[in-house]
Amino acid sequence: MNLRIATFAFATLSMLASAHAELTYDLLLRTNRGDGMDSAIATTAGEQINAEVVLRETVTGTDSTLIGSANLNAFNLSLQSIGSDGLFESLTLNGEGGFDAGSGSSTLTFAAFGPAFGQPGRTSIDRGNGIFEASLGTVTLRAPTLGETQFVLSDGSAVDGDFTTFQTVGFGLESAAANSGGGFFGRALTLSSQVTAIPEPSSALALSLACTLGLLRSRRRRR
Repeated sequence: MNLRIATFAFATLSMLASAHAELTYDLLLRTNRGDGMDSAIATTAGEQINAEVVLRETVTGTDSTLIGSANLNAFNLSLQSIGSDGLFESLTLNGEGGFDAGSGSSTLTFAAFGPAFGQPGRTSIDRGNGIFEASLGTVTLRAPTLGETQFVLSDGSAVDGDFTTFQTVGFGLESAAANSGGGFFGRALTLSSQVTAIPEPSSALALSLACTLGLLRSRRRRR
């Protein structure tokens, strides 16, 4: 009986360890006021904010990094703005290590043929604790005059393989993440602009002003 219990416990622990081993990818906008991980930033009307487009890989458990062991040889993403009158402009590809494969005003498309062609691919940075990041481009965000505008990054298409490395040619980071128990996520950054109301004078301030005016009038009468 004890052997059965021990065997069951070992199997359960093995399953839990496997369940926690995963690859997760986040497409996010990075600003000097924080990363856009489905978060919001308070802004002034029409404020301009520069952002970096980043692919973040988080490795947990027994899985190994993909973008850290082999450079990106392709990626395809899109950016859209939702709500109010905020907008983005100057979406620019970081084409180092490859070439622009057809980027547009709201898309970034990159490809690399390999070191033999002088195109080693897009490199990543090891941030520690299983986190690797690749810089994909830059963009300028403009806050709305009033209300909220959400800037959303997403995988370029529903087809697996928009994001690949030289070791994952034939399938993409999207399926690699899903097969590991993780996922591939496009994140949003919200810029929020609100009208700042002019505060009304406090009762103490109003009383002080009234007393001052009364004193001035009294002095004028004496003269």
